[in-house]
Amino acid sequence: MAEEDLIFGKNRHFFGGIEPSNMIEFSANYDATGTVSRAKVIAKLPADTMIDGQTLCSVAGAVIRKKVGAYPKDEFDGILVKNISADETFYDEDVEIGSTYYYAAFPFTTQGVYNRNSANRSVCTIIAGYEPNNMKAFTATSAYSNGQARVRINATLPDNGTTERPYTIAGAIIRKSTTGYPTSESDGVLVKDLKASEEFYDTDVTLNTTYYYAAFPYTTQGVYNRNAANRATCKPVAIIPGNMQAFTVESAHVGGKPQVKITATLPANATGCTIAGAVIRRSTTGYPANESDGSQVMTITANGTYYDANVTAGVTYYYAAFPYSTDGVYNTNGNSANHASCEVLAREYLYGYDLVKATSGPAARVTYPSDVDNADFTPAAMNFNTSVFSYGSWPSTPGEKFMPQPCMLTFAGLVDHYLNPNDYTKKTDGSASKVADVSFGGNAMMEWPKIFVKRWEENGVYHFRCSDVKIDDDYECWCNYDRNNNEIDHFYTPIFFGSKDSSNRLRSISGQSNSVSTTAANEITYAKANGNDWYTEVLADRLLIQDLLVMMAKTTECQTAYGYGRCKSSNSNAIGQGTMNTKGLFWGDDDQTSGVKVFGMENWWGNLWRRTAGYINANGTQKVKLTRGTKDGSAASDYNTDGSGYISVSGATPAGTSGGYISSMKTEAYGRLPVTASGSATTYEADGMWYNNNQNNYAYFGGYWSDDLYVGPFSVYLRIAASASGAYSGAALSCKPLAAA
Repeated sequence: MAEEDLIFGKNRHFFGGIEPSNMIEFSANYDATGTVSRAKVIAKLPADTMIDGQTLCSVAGAVIRKKVGAYPKDEFDGILVKNISADETFYDEDVEIGSTYYYAAFPFTTQGVYNRNSANRSVCTIIAGYEPNNMKAFTATSAYSNGQARVRINATLPDNGTTERPYTIAGAIIRKSTTGYPTSESDGVLVKDLKASEEFYDTDVTLNTTYYYAAFPYTTQGVYNRNAANRATCKPVAIIPGNMQAFTVESAHVGGKPQVKITATLPANATGCTIAGAVIRRSTTGYPANESDGSQVMTITANGTYYDANVTAGVTYYYAAFPYSTDGVYNTNGNSANHASCEVLAREYLYGYDLVKATSGPAARVTYPSDVDNADFTPAAMNFNTSVFSYGSWPSTPGEKFMPQPCMLTFAGLVDHYLNPNDYTKKTDGSASKVADVSFGGNAMMEWPKIFVKRWEENGVYHFRCSDVKIDDDYECWCNYDRNNNEIDHFYTPIFFGSKDSSNRLRSISGQSNSVSTTAANEITYAKANGNDWYTEVLADRLLIQDLLVMMAKTTECQTAYGYGRCKSSNSNAIGQGTMNTKGLFWGDDDQTSGVKVFGMENWWGNLWRRTAGYINANGTQKVKLTRGTKDGSAASDYNTDGSGYISVSGATPAGTSGGYISSMKTEAYGRLPVTASGSATTYEADGMWYNNNQNNYAYFGGYWSDDLYVGPFSVYLRIAASASGAYSGAALSCKPLAAA
């Protein structure tokens, strides 16, 4: 340093103030995130100097200068870059590529005292920029469509650089050649200057010609990546795949939401054409014309059933499948085999039947009306010769539509595992189930979905409708209410007649002994010992299942449709639980000894009378309770044994001959109740009714082992008190778990 500088500096320090501290941070580094090469300067001023709370030195700012070849020695040397008065990060763009710049910061005080220490220096070399990474994806595949040779280009740009290697991606030049890969961004024929990742088509191609494509990603500084990794080749070909072997769509509901079920079978392979899959697209205005038209639904690579969940109820969708080969050739011929359409329904199903009450013929009185989905269905029926049940046109898969599924339900009301419907001793995965394990903490039950029903009578015709949704305000799901009046998604009925375990719990377990000769109070106590949500069977469940049975069979004479049940007059006892574990959900015989199975439940009629809660004949007044709480409008807060607080049914005093066959029933919004017993084994409901209008009676259903043709789903005993018991009767379980909080 010159002598005058030293003298001037000493004098200034002595007379002008204290020199400020070094910069807290000072750096100059190459930056390539902009559109030009530049230096990024970070400058943080020193703090004021203070002693014992007194400011000795107040920092005013810093002069930042630069030179080529050496650092500026003071605040006057070199080229001024910037004079700052606060912490600052800025860019110096007054630089040349290939040059090295020496930056120095000279912080100064309000008294004009400068810090010229070497600690406040930084050097930066300006380069042309960093080369970007390779393309993240770059493919070229044949995509013949509508008579046009095309190459589909899928190009995904690389990410921007890192802190260590900063750069900003500007795009990629894509070029092609027929003689070899282009080696630079100016070689070959320009296909596209790509500004964002995308899939596009190169239509300037000829069939059976090989094209070599190369992508050259570049930065905002104009630095290119010319690596061989960014290459793809393609020969456009035109062996068009065949049509779909199967392609159908239908409205469906999954998890309570409308969806479209798509069933698809791909075309078979052909010489020179290996099927890779099919693109499925849709539109609301007509069938998509090619694999880019309309909205993308999915791309499938195997045959199967698929679901489109992104749909709106009430809208008709037009689906088109475009099979494609491993060469990328698409079938876009618009053949009807590749088209399917459907209206998405707000409901999954609407089923029902009409019944002319005055018509005595069990089959003649039941019809399928035109307003229901089952208008043209084939009824279900048991073939007694082949011992095979035919579902006709009705759902046959457990859990489908209104069909229940067998399960092991814990005492807490949770499904532990589902059972193989054709062999209850196994789970659905084939492993051993707990169906016969009395130590299992729960019971074998049928899990039913939420079913909304509407029942009414008009001009002597009883109408029954059921759906998965509440179609109008008259639809109600009486079976799907918990004891707190909340709707629940599932309710449960017993697979087996009740047995009693060592803890005095009523159970539904295979291979046990029937629990009989018990009073209604006993049975209720034993049932509730499973937990607060358990009870004996209830009327609402019985009424729903009665209607479903009539609907499926299209007749009110269910013994000939499903099986006679154990009812032969010469039978002397009941059969036990589990005799039909391998019989499927429905099975029956006409031998009147083997039992019957409907909706997965054994001996729902015949064998043993089943005491059922919610139904009382009080001295000739029929009284009902549909829900355990008061949702049904009853005053009783729970089921009871005398009908107090129940709903009284007007005009339904049992009449005719006690021990005769039902000939008339009273229509209510919750179902049909028997009134008159003046029929026969081949007319009307063809089931028996017994009554005593001079006392309080707790209902039995189904009939027992030697009741002959009087047994059946409608067969009812309204002439015995709740306190009565006998070897011919008992109870079975039901469960309605509380709704989720």
